[in-house]
Amino acid sequence: MTLGNKIVELRKKRNLTQEQLSEKLGITRQTLSNWEKGITNPDIIQAKNISSFFKITLDDLTDNKLEINCSKKNILCNLVNKNCNLDMLSDDYNEVFGKVCTILEANDEFVKFSFKDKNKVIEKLVDINLITSFRIVESENDK
Repeated sequence: MTLGNKIVELRKKRNLTQEQLSEKLGITRQTLSNWEKGITNPDIIQAKNISSFFKITLDDLTDNKLEINCSKKNILCNLVNKNCNLDMLSDDYNEVFGKVCTILEANDEFVKFSFKDKNKVIEKLVDINLITSFRIVESENDK
């Protein structure tokens, strides 16, 4: 059983709608929907919150038999043209902190992105190993 299917099963056993569960977990309904469909997965803190809410262990939630078959290339290709917040290991990119970046290109080694600083657009190329997370930022049109 996939992680998304497990979340659906737990939610339905409690007779909760996606809206109700997402409110209790402090996330958007769309985020929960994406987890349930297997489009994305909760991070470790979110998984801990889910486990705690349903009073199960993380092992029970993730079902240790769950196999994740994805390649870095496919994940990165799906980020191209998306608006994201980036977290990085290097202090050389502090100017990016808190800014919405648009992913322009991505491969297994580098990510090229742009962001606005005052009235100009700046493009950067960064080693993929320096990026610790990508958080997609929904535009007003997506809501």
